[in-house]
Amino acid sequence: MIATAPGKLILTGEYAVLDGATALVIAVNRRAIATAGKPAEQSAFLVAVAEEMATRFGADSPPALAARETVVDSAAFYRGAHKLGLGSSAAVTVAATALALGTTIDRETIREIAAAAHAGAQGARGARGSGADIAAAIYGGAIAFTGGAGASVARLRWPAVTLLACGCGASADTASLVAQVVAARAAHPAEVGAALTAIAEASRSAADATDGAALIAALARAAEATDQLARATGVALVPDSITRARAAISALGGALKTTGAGGGDVAVAVLPITADATIATQTLIEAGCTPLELTVDDAGVDLRSAAQ
Repeated sequence: MIATAPGKLILTGEYAVLDGATALVIAVNRRAIATAGKPAEQSAFLVAVAEEMATRFGADSPPALAARETVVDSAAFYRGAHKLGLGSSAAVTVAATALALGTTIDRETIREIAAAAHAGAQGARGARGSGADIAAAIYGGAIAFTGGAGASVARLRWPAVTLLACGCGASADTASLVAQVVAARAAHPAEVGAALTAIAEASRSAADATDGAALIAALARAAEATDQLARATGVALVPDSITRARAAISALGGALKTTGAGGGDVAVAVLPITADATIATQTLIEAGCTPLELTVDDAGVDLRSAAQ
């Protein structure tokens, strides 16, 4: 058997989701593939899955033994040697969890175990995360993820829009960016708090959007709110390439913003389906961005015969 799980893009709600706000998240068509085998070296996330299985089911239980002999291919999350920032660690964790659990997909059990394992591994780096990336890898499609103690997931209908993803020309380290924002919030609570509120409100509007025009308008407000957070914190959350391209994308009727923690990695332009995608793509290239072939992946984690 093999198990696969998709990557993700957090389109809105970055940072605010850690306070319990709603984030708009999409699963994307890059998958981690877990197979049985003896790894030369296991990542911290695979070790965390094995430890979680041992705690829940016993050290010598079939899930714990399977988790210790799992290999996960995450090559799809790289462009050459560059990691794209598509939630590879969450996809790896979910795929490994599904494979270790066996022959049926119980999404709630997978989510519970994978979220605990991923948070434990991430916590060692100082940022446990919200769990939004785990949810996207499990359920697929577009979801509204509400963070906090009572985290919840709602499947959404993705409106008819053109989605253009691009590399920003810079790499971002989520744990470092989150730590910087947290420190700035402690130093300037009013300014940072206002920016986080603006992000949360724009994200809620994006999650509630039922058509392309409403989604694009909400994403434009979310981009402005991210700019506000960057000013309030003094953290470089929006790369110059995105700033350069934003006006041209707006002139085409679209919105352009960073995803996730920002600072680099992947941005998205969302445009009306009537817009000229060729012109938009050329605009992004001229600004220094690298187009990426990403689409919404409606299928979440799966388990199948290796022959399939």
